Amino acid sequence: MADWKCQKCGYTLKNEKPPEACPSCKEKCEFADVSCYTPDCGNTGTDNRL
Repeated sequence: MADWKCQKCGYTLKNEKPPEACPSCKEKCEFADVSCYTPDCGNTGTDNRL
């Protein structure tokens, strides 16, 4: 499962693939995969730098 972040409002969610529309802003937005699998992220699972 990946962590997806809405490029419009910043909402993040865990899912296999990004949704058609953002559950938060209800817009059809682009989503960035902000999952992180390296210790650089502090082992949180999400790369807050993105």
